[in-house]
Parts: sequence; C-alpha cells; structure tokens
Amino acid sequence: MKDAYTIAFYDVVKDSQAKSGMELPHHIEAYIVMLLSDFVDRNDIPPDSTFAEMFLTIKNSRQAKELGDTCLFVAGAFPTLKARHGINRRYYQDIGSTSYEMASAMNEELFPVLAKHFVFLSEFIELTVNSSKLQNYNLFR
Repeated sequence: MKDAYTIAFYDVVKDSQAKSGMELPHHIEAYIVMLLSDFVDRNDIPPDSTFAEMFLTIKNSRQAKELGDTCLFVAGAFPTLKARHGINRRYYQDIGSTSYEMASAMNEELFPVLAKHFVFLSEFIELTVNSSKLQNYNLFR
C-alpha cells in the first residue's frame, strides 16, 4: 500500500507545483513525497509527549530528524492542531526547523535546506494536502 501512497503523493505534489508555480528541487520534492506517504497511516499524531518535551530530550541526529519530520507534517497538514490551547503553526515551524538543523550531520545537503525553508515547505504541504486532486485520493481528510 505504501507504493500506492507514494505514487499518489508524487502526482499531487507535481500538481501543486504546477498550479502554484513553485518548483521544488528534486531532492526536496522526493523528501516531501516520502514524508507525506510515511505519515498517512500513522496514528501517533499528535504524539504522546509535547513537542517541547521531545525537543528538550533529543539525544542524537536521528531523533532530531524524526521530530523535524513530525513538525513539518503537522505544520503543513494540521497547522491549527492545538490552536485552542494557544499553540500556533509557528511553534511547530520553530521546533521543526531547529530539529532539522540538529540533524544536519546525517545529511549536510538535505537537512540544512529543510531547516532554512521550513516555513515555505510547511505552507507548500498545506497547499498540497488541501489540493482538490488529493481529495480524490481521500488519504487525509
């Protein structure tokens, strides 16, 4: 089933780029497609711990990457998650971009770019998950 998700998200991400006029570098496009397809079936969003608790307990680059991924997904797909508790999208963006900076040792070409462009990428993901084309796949909402 994961292959079907990857194909669907690749199609939708390409469509979002065409409609918005925003062109993602290939490696960033591939990362966004894989991120979205990985999170479709996850049932740990939101996580049991707060994002701040997870951030403060990061011990290695892998944990930093995982938190960055979760924050990017939430900031893009569910930007109003916890808004009624006073937590806004910027909270996830700040923790996520800093987490990706901490993960830079894993991939010095990818994670610094994700950190630097985190806000843009979360907004691109929001555009993608709200795409009418994605609604046809009925993956998230």
